[in-house]
Amino acid sequence: MASIFYSVMKMKRMYIALALAGVIAFAVLADAGMGGTNVKEIREKMGKLLRLKRHIREHIWNNALNQTREEGILEYVNGSYYINGIELYVGNEWFMNSIARSDYDGDGEYEYVWQELEGLVNTEVVINGILKGDVLYVSHINGIWYRIPKQAEIEEIEGILENINGSYYINGTELMIKRGFSKSDIDRDGSLERMTEELNGLLGEEIKVDGIMHDGKMVVIHINNIWAR
Repeated sequence: MASIFYSVMKMKRMYIALALAGVIAFAVLADAGMGGTNVKEIREKMGKLLRLKRHIREHIWNNALNQTREEGILEYVNGSYYINGIELYVGNEWFMNSIARSDYDGDGEYEYVWQELEGLVNTEVVINGILKGDVLYVSHINGIWYRIPKQAEIEEIEGILENINGSYYINGTELMIKRGFSKSDIDRDGSLERMTEELNGLLGEEIKVDGIMHDGKMVVIHINNIWAR
């Protein structure tokens, strides 16, 4: 009985670990026929799922550097960056004025993104990204991850923070917030709390939020100029 209980508990943990692959898992389990499937068969199917998930992840990463690839001199002309005559989209003003996640120019310092790029101007670089029309949306610089290769305009809204049926709103716009603990004391009460508790401390107050609009909702990046991801 104990071994059966252990097997069941182990399977539960496996299901939890595979939560992010829900769609694939559903297809695999449906193929197995859950009604008459025993624990051994589920393990075999889950093993296949893990291998499939690993294969998909490896395929995505292995091909990340096999998108549009340009090698040449990085140029800066009239406020835009170019390589081999192709204009590069390197991010909006907010992104360019954020601290870079890597030392792209190799000077030993973590600088603003624009400073990192400035340090690469007139040098030989390898740029990877997605080519849309005449613009190359940059994903990697010299094999170092740069940003998600899509154009995302940062928007800002300001107004009274409300909680409606468990969701947070400003001026009728629903806020999509990070779950879990906040890295900062956003409501300034002297405690680091879960993000929901930080926001509860701001209910009824006028706040400023910026982020990316998605399906009519805002994916929050900053609250009152404080990083909220």
